[in-house]
Amino acid sequence: MCGRYAILTEDEIIEIREILKNLSLHIVRDEFLEYNEGNGEIYPTDFAPVITKREKGFYFENLKWGFNKWNDSGLIINARCETVKIKSTFSSLIKSGRCVVPAGEFFEWKKLEKGKKKHFVKDKNDNILFMAGLYRDTIEGKEFVIITKNAIGEMKNIHDRMPVILRVNQIEDWLSGKLQAEDLEKLDFDVTVNPYKNDDNYNEQLSLF
Repeated sequence: MCGRYAILTEDEIIEIREILKNLSLHIVRDEFLEYNEGNGEIYPTDFAPVITKREKGFYFENLKWGFNKWNDSGLIINARCETVKIKSTFSSLIKSGRCVVPAGEFFEWKKLEKGKKKHFVKDKNDNILFMAGLYRDTIEGKEFVIITKNAIGEMKNIHDRMPVILRVNQIEDWLSGKLQAEDLEKLDFDVTVNPYKNDDNYNEQLSLF
């Protein structure tokens, strides 16, 4: 899971472009040529950089995090990889709505006897994380969710779920459809987990997964 994740820096935006270029993934639309780097964290309903594949090529665009429920009773911010092919909200998007959500790090909370403790989760070599997701076009705009799986490695110490994290050489496989939904649970990308030192919002959490 990742209740929230960090806003990308300008250097990370440049690095993502370079990674896509090295993969020969031509960006035909880039909404971050003039990127105003912010501070803080990305919350559900915020807009964030997302990589999508469309008929004309690959897009690097700004999408809203979360699907509005049909009756406006809440927000869907994740999709379980185990059921993504059978849930009506997501099943059609497996064919035509795949995306990749880049992040420098994400945050998760560990339950304690009293309250919860915030942790930050990163790649073990401090590289950018690429999370598998799904997106859709709506009347109100484009929106995305992050796909999750059972936690592995260090993540199991703080939560039972985590985002599906792709290796760089799996980005195109996911976007093109070569990597199937049933393959996601088998992915073994591990992360490092550390307590968040300046945890002023000790009991605050919006759990993603």
